[in-house]
Amino acid sequence: MTKKQKPPLDSRIAAAASLVRDGAVVADIGTDHGYLPITLLMEGKISSAAAADLRPGPLSCAVVNAKKYGVEDSIHFFCTDGMKGIPLTELHVTDIVICGMGGELISRILSENAYIRNSNIQLVLQPMSAVEELRKYLADNGFAVCEERIACSKDKLYQCIAARYDGAPHFYTPAELLLGKQILLRGTSDVLFAPLLQKYIRKIQREYAGKMEGGADTEKSRNLLEELLQIAKVKGVDYERTGIF
Repeated sequence: MTKKQKPPLDSRIAAAASLVRDGAVVADIGTDHGYLPITLLMEGKISSAAAADLRPGPLSCAVVNAKKYGVEDSIHFFCTDGMKGIPLTELHVTDIVICGMGGELISRILSENAYIRNSNIQLVLQPMSAVEELRKYLADNGFAVCEERIACSKDKLYQCIAARYDGAPHFYTPAELLLGKQILLRGTSDVLFAPLLQKYIRKIQREYAGKMEGGADTEKSRNLLEELLQIAKVKGVDYERTGIF
């Protein structure tokens, strides 16, 4: 019998999937087509899954896909906002995946559920925007980052974060909130580090120049830009000089 081919995962979802622990029970929040839990089940990496989406259309598509790939008996489906109404304890969920949402929305979803405040539960998060807001939420609410990865999909860079609750506050500099301590530690050993750093330098340069032109307070932007430029210097990353400094 021919082995059934797995569904296609783009690189940002694949990066998130790689952070899920072996033998986990996954809750995929915002599952869309359901490809992440389906793939992990077909690989034998997880034992079962809950798949949730706020929209009935994508969730119905996920149900169809689960049947198509023969894993429908291993996934529980929920049409809900975030984790509301999902029996996480009864399902013995160990890893909670939230991909494809803004960092502020992910933070809101996390803040609404006490189940995650357990050192045995791992969060796998892939924000589409406001990554610094998500890291700040995690740092301020007792979550330690275990691993971070960069992914490139359709010429855009994304970050994936794995974190667990330890109840302790965690300190980040402004640049660390943007880039992540684990990503900074690896530096240019990750081929996507330089493009990510360059992306943020250009962004903050534009922000700084706009504030200068508009007569707004530039101290915060200037300090962040100086920190990013110092990281570039230490890590040996070229950046575009604009003459701002």
